[in-house]
Amino acid sequence: MSDNVVALLDPDLQRFMYKKNWQTLLPIQQDSIKPILDRKTDVIISASTASGKTEAAFLPALTAINKTRDLSGVRILYVSPLKALINDQFRRLEEMTEFLNIKVTPWHGDVSASKKSKLMNTPQGVMLTTPESLESLLINHKQWIKDSMQNLFYVVIDEFHAFMGTQRGYQLQSQLHRIENLIGKRVCRIALSATFSDANGVLGYLRPNSSIPCVVIANKNNNQDKLSVQIKGYEHFDEVPSETVKTQQLPKEFDNIASDIYRLLRGSTNLVFCNSRFTTEMLAAKLENLSKQAFVPNEFFPHHGSLSKELRESLEYRLQEGRWPTTAICTATLELGIDISDVASIAQIDPPLNVASLRQRLGRAGRRDHNAVLRLFIPESQLSVGHVELYENTVLSIAMIELLLERWYEPPMRQEYAFSTLLQQTLSVIASFGSASAKSLYELLCQTGPFNLCTPKIFKEFLRSLGQKDLIVQLNDGSLALGLNGEFLLSNWSFYAAFDAPEEFTIEHDGQTIGTVPLSYDLEIDETFLFAGRGWRVNYFSAERKVIGVKPFPYDTQPLSVSGNGGFVHDVVRQRMLKIYKSDKIPSYLNKVAKEHLIAGKELFKEKGLNSSLIYEGPTGICLFPWMGDKILRTIVYLLKKEAINAKIYKSHIELEYTPIDSLKVAVYNIVNSENIDKIELIKKLRNLDRDKYDNYISMDLKRLSFAHSELDIEGALVFFNALRKEL
Repeated sequence: MSDNVVALLDPDLQRFMYKKNWQTLLPIQQDSIKPILDRKTDVIISASTASGKTEAAFLPALTAINKTRDLSGVRILYVSPLKALINDQFRRLEEMTEFLNIKVTPWHGDVSASKKSKLMNTPQGVMLTTPESLESLLINHKQWIKDSMQNLFYVVIDEFHAFMGTQRGYQLQSQLHRIENLIGKRVCRIALSATFSDANGVLGYLRPNSSIPCVVIANKNNNQDKLSVQIKGYEHFDEVPSETVKTQQLPKEFDNIASDIYRLLRGSTNLVFCNSRFTTEMLAAKLENLSKQAFVPNEFFPHHGSLSKELRESLEYRLQEGRWPTTAICTATLELGIDISDVASIAQIDPPLNVASLRQRLGRAGRRDHNAVLRLFIPESQLSVGHVELYENTVLSIAMIELLLERWYEPPMRQEYAFSTLLQQTLSVIASFGSASAKSLYELLCQTGPFNLCTPKIFKEFLRSLGQKDLIVQLNDGSLALGLNGEFLLSNWSFYAAFDAPEEFTIEHDGQTIGTVPLSYDLEIDETFLFAGRGWRVNYFSAERKVIGVKPFPYDTQPLSVSGNGGFVHDVVRQRMLKIYKSDKIPSYLNKVAKEHLIAGKELFKEKGLNSSLIYEGPTGICLFPWMGDKILRTIVYLLKKEAINAKIYKSHIELEYTPIDSLKVAVYNIVNSENIDKIELIKKLRNLDRDKYDNYISMDLKRLSFAHSELDIEGALVFFNALRKEL
């Protein structure tokens, strides 16, 4: 340990370190001490899970506030995305401050009123909270924040990557800006995050609209240096669904997956991630049945957002205690948060949503000098009728693992208009002050705040939308106050959350319900999807009634994307897939079946001439292979549909049904020669653009503006169309 650096820490914290028998501080902990003590810059501490980020932030931060004990009030504000993580950090900080006279107080919905009253009456020390609780304080106790945070030294944001590019992230950016505006000074921000491939791209998310420098402290040695990985392939023989079958069940290959999980993971602690709640429930049920058949205690339990709080917390406690072998079959709900004891391995069913998500999940394993173990269970379709199959699930998984090992991760989403959260923050500011002028709202939230894409003209239209819905009213002096609907919104505690779960749509076939699915976008007639292990074609869709009417589809298709932006495949991933197809290399981490799938995919790739072509004309129609991300693929589909071409995305390519090559040539010529492509016109036929919580209050014009900005990439699509035109 560098004695010079450690000497800067409070002697009582050094006592804590010696009590813990720490012989040395980790490099990120040493490197964080001086910049945090100086408070001249913001700080991002970037490292894998369980790498000492909490201590890196709090050892110097606690030292700084202990040196200035004569100053009153809340000195450190800690913000976390999860209550469970706050409870976890509270225990750690209580231990860390054992020899210090510094009070640590958790503040969220599950904390007792008596604990909160103590902090309200005597604000001091460290406060641990969520964005939702912070929103409540800003609305209902603005003066308390102004008085109690006058001597605030630090804001510590945990799991910072979970906020970036999300509505909750824009909410937190706005809240921190509002607090600094209230107390009249800049507060040092410390972000704790998983590793980034390019930390510079993250800086704007920590403090938008600012020239204040930021120090990035990254841990270059993480557990990915000791990664054991395997991709296990499975054959998926599609069955034609019977008209009379209504039961939900996973395809037969999941019996084999369940058997392998049972054989490989039983007796240890593991996390098995699935891309849908349905797969989570059904796989957990299969594993429980296997335990019953073997007359052994069940160790396999589901964990997802729709389960009751009691069921989730019971499993979380079991994982934290580490007394019993436990395997959680989970969605993204366990990607971050609670400190799990000793995870032996991570498993992934179907291809990962993205590289960053895979990185976050992998960070849960290999935490006690063990190798991080990653197993991917990847089924592939063997049905060639109706689709071109290149074993894309296997190749996509390999591409993500290669990029993970190279420490490339998807950059944060570019800034959005985020009108839903702007609405929440507008009403919140008005409620906290009683009224506010349009000018002051614009200056606080847009001009100097995080919603800086919003011009004065757009903000004027935005306020007009709120007025038309009676969320705000204009007073005689010209200032804005809450309208009846605005007061009604704020009267519900759910207003404090910027996000909302997508509404559940009922899937109906022949008058019977076959399940529900969370959906935040329109489905088009004749669109196909996989659900309950079977293919379905949409013959009716109602956004108002929340109903999807379907009929059986006898061929392979894809599950519905219900994961929001987190599931979009990036351009770099698809480019790596192309490189894998062109290469002769076979990774050593594939099992026999996965290896066969990769070899077959490479052979089909060459057979169809795709090593030198962007297009394939087969017996079932034309397929386009742009090898670009989902945003560009969607834009290509919208542009083709505008030219009356029936196009749809299938896995990593685009399929054109019943399209003569001459019709495609005309469409491509028209697209390439368009002088000015209007993004808004492309999406005019989309009716349900309510992606975020309060979008139903926003005008259709503003929703289209936001959707086109976030979801379309005209330039990327035109690069493909120009290349395709040359080939045609």
